[in-house]
Amino acid sequence: MIQKLADLQPIILMGLLMTMYTLESFMPYLEKPVHKRSHDIQNFILTFLSILVNGLVGTGVVLVIIFTESHKLGLFNQIQLPSAIEILTSVLLLDFGSYCNHHLLHKIPILWSFHRVHHSDLNLNTSSSLRFHPFEVVYSQGLYFCIAIGLFGVSMTSFIIYGTMALILVIIQHSNIRFPDWFEKYGRYVFSTPGWHKIHHSNEQRFTDSHYGDVFTFWDRIFGTWHQIRPDEIKYGLKEFADPKKQKVGYQLRLPFIKISK
Repeated sequence: MIQKLADLQPIILMGLLMTMYTLESFMPYLEKPVHKRSHDIQNFILTFLSILVNGLVGTGVVLVIIFTESHKLGLFNQIQLPSAIEILTSVLLLDFGSYCNHHLLHKIPILWSFHRVHHSDLNLNTSSSLRFHPFEVVYSQGLYFCIAIGLFGVSMTSFIIYGTMALILVIIQHSNIRFPDWFEKYGRYVFSTPGWHKIHHSNEQRFTDSHYGDVFTFWDRIFGTWHQIRPDEIKYGLKEFADPKKQKVGYQLRLPFIKISK
């Protein structure tokens, strides 16, 4: 069963990207980019690179899971818990670790220099979902998960379930679609909904440096790293990247090595 879910992840990814992109073309919530075609092409090139790199580092993460299970390393390989409890706890721990890692991406200059590729997009839509620098993918999807899995002894089942949840959310969070008010009102008590996550992409630093949770909102609520503002009241991106030339793929790939004030 869990292997089927893993096999379905590429289909889920492409299916959601195409579905959300099509829907937002007919009923956009936020203002469209002035040069939408160019904007989306640049983003999808970065998306392709992210998917390619993620596929490579994902192989390494799977090998780490196999190694920790076979050598009984990590917390959950040392203690016996009911399967459902182990999966739930693993998912929560992975997301809490992701929250902490996301916080570091904003606070440590060298990490921010790579992460700002994702934040420099001035117009959010589905094409923004996986707009990441390849080196950030290696760090966040490779190094972070390898460390977390080694510490917690996360099983393959738990990792696949968490990865699928995060994959679905990262696409709908960035899509230029207005979701029902009831979905936003009640959904955000648990999950990082589109309206909740979009605050993280504001060009005002106090908003940018908040809403770090990838899947759940618990951590932002516990540590007070959240705000309340409507997505249509936000100006997106980073002010220092307003020049269209700075949105090109070539510039974005060089961006971590260019000194620009935050």
